[in-house]
Amino acid sequence: MKRIAFYAASLILLFSACSNDEKKITDAAMGYLNATANYRIDDAFPFASKETRENTLPFIKEKLLPITDTASIHANTPATIEITEIRIGIDSAEVDYIKNTPLNTSENTVLLIKEEGKWVVDIPLALPETITVSPNGAYTDTSVVANRKSDIIGAKRKSDTTAKSDTPAQPRK
Repeated sequence: MKRIAFYAASLILLFSACSNDEKKITDAAMGYLNATANYRIDDAFPFASKETRENTLPFIKEKLLPITDTASIHANTPATIEITEIRIGIDSAEVDYIKNTPLNTSENTVLLIKEEGKWVVDIPLALPETITVSPNGAYTDTSVVANRKSDIIGAKRKSDTTAKSDTPAQPRK
């Protein structure tokens, strides 16, 4: 009888730990994605890995935003994020999400890692040798983004509830 109680308690702790990780992963992903999708790069720093804080976000803020057409920024905001699936590994997680803007909808995946015990978005960047900018403000990045392997061992579906940003979507025209 004591063994059954021990195993039951162990299972409860295991499931609560997974649930706690899922919430922390969701919070980190939503914080980062809402900030970057709405061009608030400074707001993304607390949710980013050290490498992303040191390389990717400064590159976006200092190199890409200054050459991005402000009319394009205004046309694509506000953006909303909807998390559709989370896959949790030991020290990494993948989050599938949908980004809705007034102009379009896109699906993507972001990688999170555990850094110093905290879940953070990890988007490493090998800085480009050149960037080609077209007259309309579009750019071509010739960099190679580092290819990271994750330790994802199974899918954690978000079928019951879907995390959504609190920025309301604007009606499409």
